[in-house]
Amino acid sequence: MQLNVIEQIKRFQDFIDSNYYNSLLDNVRKGNRFLLIDFAELSKYDPDLAAELLDAPEETIKAIEKAIEQFDVDLGHFKIRVFNIPPSNKIRIADIRSSHLNKLLLFQGTIRQKSDVRPQTTSSRFECPVCGNILNVLQFDASYKEPTRCGCGRKGKFTLLDEEIIDAQGILIEESSDSIEGSEQPKKINVVLTRDLTSTISDKRMAPGSKVEIIGIIKKIPVFLRSGGKSTRFDWFCDALYTKPLEETFYDIEISADDEKQILEILYT
Repeated sequence: MQLNVIEQIKRFQDFIDSNYYNSLLDNVRKGNRFLLIDFAELSKYDPDLAAELLDAPEETIKAIEKAIEQFDVDLGHFKIRVFNIPPSNKIRIADIRSSHLNKLLLFQGTIRQKSDVRPQTTSSRFECPVCGNILNVLQFDASYKEPTRCGCGRKGKFTLLDEEIIDAQGILIEESSDSIEGSEQPKKINVVLTRDLTSTISDKRMAPGSKVEIIGIIKKIPVFLRSGGKSTRFDWFCDALYTKPLEETFYDIEISADDEKQILEILYT
C-alpha cells in the first residue's frame, strides 16, 4: 500500500514521538545534526512505512525529515541515518543491477581509496532579473545546474543569491575476497559520504584497507565520452546513509575511569 506524502509525514511524526523524541532532543543538545533510526523498530511499529523506506528511500527520508520539522525544536538541517535493514537487502557489489537503482541496500567491502573532505553544493537559489522571482534548484547530479527559464517567460542567465554547501567525501569500496566466486575479479563501487559521515572520528575509522559495511541508496552517474558528450551507459555510485567499520580499532574501545587510572599508574610508576 503506497501512502501519500501527508499521511507518510503524519505517521512518521507519531513514530518519532513514540520512539525517538528523547534521542532527537539529546542529539540537538550535543549539536549532532542527525537521527539514527533502527529499521527493525520502524518495521515493527509500521510495516508500510518500513516497506516504503526500502523501495523509495529518497522520497521516504524526505518525509521523515519533514516530520521532524514539525517538532518545536531548533533542528537546522537535520539528516536521517538508518541501520539494521533486513538481510534480504544485503547484496554483493558484483550483483548490483538496474533493478536496484534508487533502492536502499547494504553491502560490505574494503576501502581502497579515499578522497579528502571537500565542500559540495546541494541546492542553489537564483533571482530572475526581470520579475524578481526566486528559483530554487536542487543539485543532485554531478554537473552544476542553473535555471533555464522563469515563470515570467525569461530565458538565459539568472542571478545567484546563495547556496547550501555541505562537507562531502568519496571512498572506493572493493568487494571482500570471501564473497568472490571462483576466478571472479573483485568489483568496486564509489560511495559518497556527506555531513556527519565525514566527521574526524569517522575519518579515522574509515581508512584505506579497512573493512566496512555501507547502507545507502544506489544511484547512477553519467559516463562522458572523449567527444564531451554523454554516453548511453552509466556508472553506479552509492549515496551512503550509514557506515559501520567491521574491524575494531582503538577508537571503538571504551575506557572506564578505573581503567584510565590503572593505565596512568603503569605509565608513570
